[in-house]
Amino acid sequence: MTRQPGLDVPAPVRVLMVMEATIGGTKRHLLELATGLHKLGCEVSIACPRIRNESHGDTSFWDDASGAGIPVIELPMERGVWSPTNLVAVRHLAVLLRRHRYDVVHAHSSIGGAVTRIAAQIVPRSMRPKVVYTPHGFAFLAGSAVRRNMFRLIERLLGLVTDRMIAVSPTEADVAVEHGVVPRDRVVAIPNGIDPSVMPGPEHRDDVRAREGWGDAPVVMTVARMTPQKDPGTWLRVAARIAAACDDVRFVWVWGGDQQEMVKAEATRLGLGGRIDFLGYREDARELVSASTVFLLTSRFEGLPYVLVEALAMQVPVVATDVTGTRDVVRHGVTGLLAPVEDVEALAAHVLSILDDRERGVAIGLAGKQDVEDRFSIAQMVSHTLETYRDVLHSGSNGR
Repeated sequence: MTRQPGLDVPAPVRVLMVMEATIGGTKRHLLELATGLHKLGCEVSIACPRIRNESHGDTSFWDDASGAGIPVIELPMERGVWSPTNLVAVRHLAVLLRRHRYDVVHAHSSIGGAVTRIAAQIVPRSMRPKVVYTPHGFAFLAGSAVRRNMFRLIERLLGLVTDRMIAVSPTEADVAVEHGVVPRDRVVAIPNGIDPSVMPGPEHRDDVRAREGWGDAPVVMTVARMTPQKDPGTWLRVAARIAAACDDVRFVWVWGGDQQEMVKAEATRLGLGGRIDFLGYREDARELVSASTVFLLTSRFEGLPYVLVEALAMQVPVVATDVTGTRDVVRHGVTGLLAPVEDVEALAAHVLSILDDRERGVAIGLAGKQDVEDRFSIAQMVSHTLETYRDVLHSGSNGR
C-alpha cells in the first residue's frame, strides 16, 4: 500500500475478493463486508461465478453486489475440488492479479481459497498482492477419515502461502492453529456481524403465522442447505422424537440443496410427511424465523452461522449442536441450548424443554437479542477487517 504524495493518510486499499460459494451465510458476509469497506474508502472488486452450480434457488448475489456499486468480475468456479473449471479459474485469476495490481486479494471459502492462493503463486513476486483467506468453516471437520485427511493436507499446504487468515469465530481460529493450517500469529478472529435494526419485529408474528397457515401451533424450524455439513438426517430424527411427544408441533425447513430428495423421502419414512413443510428458498426467510417457536440447527461444523445470530436477534430461542462457530454464538443455558453432534435424544429434550416452558423460551430469546447487539456488529466486522489488511500490508511477507 502506497501513500499519496503530500498527504498523511494512506492511499485507499485496493482489494479483490474471490468467492465460489455465492449463497447463504458466505453471500451475506461478502456483500456486507465489501459494501462496508467501500464506504470506508477501499477500492473493492469481487470475482465470482455468475450463478453457483447448486440447486438452491438463490441467484441474487451478482445483482445485489452490482446494485451496491461493487464491480463484479465473472470468474467461473465449481464446488468440485478437481473440477477443470477451477483449473481454468486459476489461470484467469492470475491474469487479473497481474493486470490490476491489487494490494490485497481476499479469498473466501475452500474453493475460492484454493483457486486464489494457487493463482497468486503464479504471479511474479513483485506484482503479487497480499493473500488473505477466510475459510467460513473447514471441510476437514466432517466426513470420512480419507476426506478429512485430504482436506487438512490441502489447507496446510495452502496455509504456507497465506499472509493472513481471518476466521469468522474464535473457535475457527483455534481449529486452524490446532490442525497446523497456520501459526497463531497469522490468524485473527473477526466474528460475522449483523444489523439488528433490519430484523423483523414481533409485531409481524401473527401476520406471518396466518399467512403460512401455522395458527397457534408451536413451530420448530431451520434455514439450512440440505448438505452433509448441516446433517439433515439428525434434524429429521430429532423432529420425529419431538412429534412423538407433542402432537400439535409443526416443522419447517427453508432452503434446498444436494440432498433434497433424500431428505424428503426420509421425512416420509419417519412419519413426518403431514407435519413438515419444505419451503425451498424463500426471500422472506427472516420473517418466517421471527414467527417460529424454536430454531433448530444440527450442523456438523460451522464458521459462524448467520442464521443463529439472526434468530437470536429476533428473540427466537435456539437449540443447536455444540460445534466450531456455533458455540461462539450460543451461550448454553443463557441464549440457547447446545448438545453434541448427532445426539438426537439431547437435542429433542432441549427443544421440548422450551416448548414445555414458554416463559423460559421468552427469557432465552431476550438474552439472545441483547447478546447479539453487544457482540455481533457489522461496523466492527468491517473496521477490524480493514485493520487486518493494513497490518498485513505493513508487516511484510509472513507466509512465503
